[in-house]
Amino acid sequence: MKYFIGIIVLAAIVLGGWYYSTSQSALVPAPQDQQAVDTGVSSAMPAPGAPAGTVEMEVKKGATVTYSSSGFSPASVTIKKGETVTFVDEGTGPMWVASAVHPDHTAYSGTTRSAHCPDTTGTAFDQCATGNSYSFTFDKVGTWHYHNHVAASDTGTIVVVE
Repeated sequence: MKYFIGIIVLAAIVLGGWYYSTSQSALVPAPQDQQAVDTGVSSAMPAPGAPAGTVEMEVKKGATVTYSSSGFSPASVTIKKGETVTFVDEGTGPMWVASAVHPDHTAYSGTTRSAHCPDTTGTAFDQCATGNSYSFTFDKVGTWHYHNHVAASDTGTIVVVE
């Protein structure tokens, strides 16, 4: 009889532990499958109207190129048409990003530097003066070479695809 009571108590403890653990896991929402393209910049934010506890990834597309004493890095980037490339000077010297060919900067817009600077329409791939950063949105498919107008031997390439 003592063994029978011991078995019932042991069974109650095991069943109670099992019940407690399953009820606790039901309170934690299962992770949602999420897929995001890694473009270097993203932030998590709740989707409008999404159930509590869910997160949707907002992905900002484009690329960032840094300029330092060793030139542009990365030297070549590939983006989609309509995306923006931001050039950031890491403070090692003046930066003036411009479409090739130096010194006219005609390759992207078809106009000379003197014709399109200042670029009030945002259609010429030319910073038009030195600065710490410069962003340009590429709306033409192709391979676009660029340089630092102040140090023309520092060059790079932007490949724009559909």
